[in-house]
Amino acid sequence: MPGLADTEEPEVVTAFEVFRSIERAASTVNAMTQPVYQRQGVIRVDFAVLDLLLRSEPPHVMAPSQLAEELAVSTGALTSRLDRLEDARLVRRLSVPGDRRRLQIRLTDEGRRRALLVTNELDRSVGRVLRSMTGTQLESLTALLDALESSTLATD
Repeated sequence: MPGLADTEEPEVVTAFEVFRSIERAASTVNAMTQPVYQRQGVIRVDFAVLDLLLRSEPPHVMAPSQLAEELAVSTGALTSRLDRLEDARLVRRLSVPGDRRRLQIRLTDEGRRRALLVTNELDRSVGRVLRSMTGTQLESLTALLDALESSTLATD
């Protein structure tokens, strides 16, 4: 079966060209967003936890297993993130009533405040770059990135 690069049509984009474009875009986004995380005193991977909790229904509580699944990380990787966030008083580990072996992770008031600050600042920073795109282009870009993520998760 021929691969993407084996086609006779010269206008077909190769898998490597797509990869290179994604890599450049990721590098650009990282350069734009890293200063935001630094100003707010959070690490990008830790912000992902805060963001998930913030977007969950109030009182912004999730089980560690649910967080790990949503973030596509191991429970060990999540534990180190939770340790940092708890040390910074941005989340709290709570025992589940009636089952002390289970935990829930709750976003603290300071965690909510910090997550909103980061979210708003990221929205302004990235928004400046995306202003040149039309609504249709942004919808298409979002759909394509969602499809890429879904196909990547399906192959794992």
